Amino acid sequence: MTLSKYDFEGLWFDIYRKVLQHNEILADEGLDKNQLREVTTSIFIAKSHRGVVRPTRFNSFTESIIKVVSPIKERKKQEIIYTTIKKIIKGD
Repeated sequence: MTLSKYDFEGLWFDIYRKVLQHNEILADEGLDKNQLREVTTSIFIAKSHRGVVRPTRFNSFTESIIKVVSPIKERKKQEIIYTTIKKIIKGD
């Protein structure tokens, strides 16, 4: 995954536009331009960090467990299978 897939500039300006809209509602109590840029940059960092985080790497055993459990939609059943496999591996 390359960073070129992300439109960081577009995201920053989109956030800035939304911050400006909210700031206009505050009228006289609103932020000045420097504060608006700082708020926008803080929100941008928080939002863009999500897309850049590297995916978790699983070993082949964990991948096979995920394949077995993923078709099961009930969370309780998934937990039971996971707990059972964990007990078997630990020898409990």
